[in-house]
Amino acid sequence: MRALLVYHSMFGNTRSIAESLGRGLEEAGIEVVLLGTQEVVVSEVAGYDFLAVGGPTHMIGLSKGMKEFLQKIKHIDLKGKAGFAFDTRAQSRMNKRRWWFLENSAARRIQGKLRRMKLRIIRERESAIVSGREGPLRQNEEERFVEIGRELGSILQDL
Repeated sequence: MRALLVYHSMFGNTRSIAESLGRGLEEAGIEVVLLGTQEVVVSEVAGYDFLAVGGPTHMIGLSKGMKEFLQKIKHIDLKGKAGFAFDTRAQSRMNKRRWWFLENSAARRIQGKLRRMKLRIIRERESAIVSGREGPLRQNEEERFVEIGRELGSILQDL
């Protein structure tokens, strides 16, 4: 089982979360390749069994680097591959029942795009919370994502 973890990071927080997720996957016996959006060779993406994609929430949506990456891979045949979306963001203060469509989560948008590319989302999206605009990450977020990586690894082993 081969996993590709792709991230876009503006201040290093999303990269740290991607690394933590990768550690958990590796602990579960999954082979992991971790790449920034600019490092990905698009023609090689379909060669992986699992694709995890994450980026920072920027202006309640996707960062420019993440938008560009998702645009590049949208025509690749990824049907049936396993997928997971994650992001880093500030704690939301919105009334989610009333403003759900403005939820400040890049992961929500990434997950929607992965679904439209026909990936099987094997676990609902997850956000790591940062303090302020640039961070740091909230205490224990990296450890939480190691555990999420282990959980994803277990799911992947059972597929």
